[in-house]
Amino acid sequence: MEKLFVGLICLLAVAVHAQDSLYVYKAEGVVLQGKPTQKTRLQKGALLLRDTRVELQPGASITAINKAGELFKAADPGVYTQPMLLKRKTQNYPGNLSVNYFKFIWSELVGATKAKVQIGGVFRGNILMRFPDDSTYITGTTLHLEWDAAAATSPMFIFIKNTETEEYLKMAADGSMLTLYAHPFFSEGSTYQWSVSDEAFPNLNNLQYYTFTLITKEAYTLKKEKLLSQLQNPNLKKLSRREIETWLCARYNLCN
Repeated sequence: MEKLFVGLICLLAVAVHAQDSLYVYKAEGVVLQGKPTQKTRLQKGALLLRDTRVELQPGASITAINKAGELFKAADPGVYTQPMLLKRKTQNYPGNLSVNYFKFIWSELVGATKAKVQIGGVFRGNILMRFPDDSTYITGTTLHLEWDAAAATSPMFIFIKNTETEEYLKMAADGSMLTLYAHPFFSEGSTYQWSVSDEAFPNLNNLQYYTFTLITKEAYTLKKEKLLSQLQNPNLKKLSRREIETWLCARYNLCN
């Protein structure tokens, strides 16, 4: 009986913890957590408790979600606690994504915490590339790139290598993103490696690269149908087609 009572208390504590918890859905720029002498980069999927302190450096932002699928966003430099973030609820849902989508993501992150697995990202160290992630499939030849801009550095230099021909494309860009439309360097069916540096002429052999492959819409559809049939996740029925595709891109690097 005593063991049962203790078990009920533990379950109640978990339920209360889940109601109050926030998870990081998106962290852009340099977002830190921890004590002043032990700060670490905050990653997507991190759990934010009441005593968590988050530091946003200039140009950084953080978006967190709760169980109800609500969004909380901070983009001003400074230190934030979880109660402070809870006062920053926003109604601006990105990319036509619904409350149901973020409820689904929250449940995934809760499951990942219990399994001690991080959803949607790993610690990157000094790697600046954010999208496309390593081993990503992308439909078509329009390419959108995102990276963490180095502090006070402009422009950034992007290096893309065709893995078959070993030809390089080099570009310079201000900010932290770049979109290329039907650039002749890219073709469907080809695989590329890309990297970002704050140096104009780095040793290309010393750069860290992420790999992505451009595929046709037909190939994307086949991969998507195969993956969904393997997953057999009934919760996906609550999501729109676009939300499912957004999730597949974020979770499985299959992007349309």
